[in-house]
Amino acid sequence: MKKLSLSLAASSIFLSMLFTPAHNETVQAKEMENKVNSSTDMVALKKPHTNSKAKEVDTKIESANQLKTYLDKKYSELKTDIVTVNFNYTVSENDGLNRPYDFFIDFNMSLTPYDLSFEYAMRDHLKSIKHQDTAIEDVAKARKQLNDFIEAMAKDVIEKLPNKKILGQDYYSWYLYPNLKMNLRIETNMSWTNYEPISTKHVWVDRPEDYYENIGTNMDSAYNEIERNKYLREYTQLKYNDFKITDFGWRKYLDDFIKFDY
Repeated sequence: MKKLSLSLAASSIFLSMLFTPAHNETVQAKEMENKVNSSTDMVALKKPHTNSKAKEVDTKIESANQLKTYLDKKYSELKTDIVTVNFNYTVSENDGLNRPYDFFIDFNMSLTPYDLSFEYAMRDHLKSIKHQDTAIEDVAKARKQLNDFIEAMAKDVIEKLPNKKILGQDYYSWYLYPNLKMNLRIETNMSWTNYEPISTKHVWVDRPEDYYENIGTNMDSAYNEIERNKYLREYTQLKYNDFKITDFGWRKYLDDFIKFDY
């Protein structure tokens, strides 16, 4: 048998050392350590430390200015299938016992393309030759879109101000003779509140949709109008503490057109 050269013998000894049980355990331990470190690094990349995780902060509203800013940012525009409604909010805070609310939200609605009001735009659409086949359905859909938008906005505000009484409406006032400031006109629409009277002697009866077309044509309409007037007179005499906080509700009795001819 031939003798191995020194270099070849050294190589053989080195290889035998690699496969000894002790060395194998060392290599396996090292591999395990590398896997653990690698796994730990991956976890660190995927899951940041809990303490540094950003948390979503709810918008805090405590004043009229903060509420206006919030509404301008989130509920400034509604694109219906007929017109775009722009909301230019005015928000005021009440501190007097003679008014029933804590906050009053005026929508100040304007339209693109321009029209006098949302209802005028709906009437124009109903009279349009171009849309005569679908006009009724178009108007019904646009009105629902507006109602849903305002209701969503109102419920959002109520949720953020749960202990406050809130009145929202599209309020518009002007003078027939502006230079003289005579013959004031006030029109309110889309009124809602989250409060109602604690108790009243009279009960409001909603007007039918065709009320202004048929007023006075029968006794029932005349009788109901008398009851509505009694309710409104009683309502105007109520003070802040005569109202209780409730859920959102449309208040048709606050939608009105008032003339002051002086």
